[in-house]
Amino acid sequence: MVKLTRIVDRLCAFIQQSMKWYSFLWRLLLLTGLAGIAWLAWQPPLPALRSPIVRASLPATPVADSTVSDSNVTDNSDDALSGPAEKPEQAAKPLLWRVVTRRMITPEGIHALTNRLEAMHTHPISIHTTEEMTMHAFDDAQLFKSRRQAREMARFWQQHDIETNIIRAAKGVYLLGLGRYFQAKYAEAWQQQLDRVGRKYRYQRRRVPVPVVRFTFPSGDRQQSERLWKKLNTTGIVMPVLISESQFDKLYGDKIQLPQ
Repeated sequence: MVKLTRIVDRLCAFIQQSMKWYSFLWRLLLLTGLAGIAWLAWQPPLPALRSPIVRASLPATPVADSTVSDSNVTDNSDDALSGPAEKPEQAAKPLLWRVVTRRMITPEGIHALTNRLEAMHTHPISIHTTEEMTMHAFDDAQLFKSRRQAREMARFWQQHDIETNIIRAAKGVYLLGLGRYFQAKYAEAWQQQLDRVGRKYRYQRRRVPVPVVRFTFPSGDRQQSERLWKKLNTTGIVMPVLISESQFDKLYGDKIQLPQ
């Protein structure tokens, strides 16, 4: 009985001692927390993070000119004039400009346009190039073994006001050409006329290289070139375009033919 009493006393003493340690630790943690809160309250707030400012030079965007609209400087032919855009350092310099006319194919058309431009005192300069164009070809449906047979059929078409030409396709093979056109609207009108004849014919559309002539004029500043463009545009047959001198040099610099 005495031993049991001693054990209970020791256990009570141990519990009391443990309670003292727990109380000490609890007080220590409480004091530490209060000290941390006080320190945080004393410290000033950190500044908000800011992204670094990035500065970069951007090329200037060209401003559309109100005097000449985009529709006025677009080539109306099958293949519009095109070329690389001006570089920023080139655009910063004073630019010279060129007016270029639509392309001509037939000698008659070239001669007539030359006379018209000279009469306007515009000092035209011819540009000779070879360009791929869409050709609309009409032929009689029959293949002929001799030129005589082709001539006999040609008389039939000529009676219906259809001009023809005999083409030697190969040895002993002849075609009867009924027309060649490079503009779709004229080809469609001609096709309707052939349909009224009532005889079968062949139609082909293909890309072929064709020698063409355009006209340009002495270069000038933007204002001078726009005045020339307006003067030519009022004729209704020249269909001019306005391009920079640097672009003109890349497209036609080695193809111009100065007047004698």
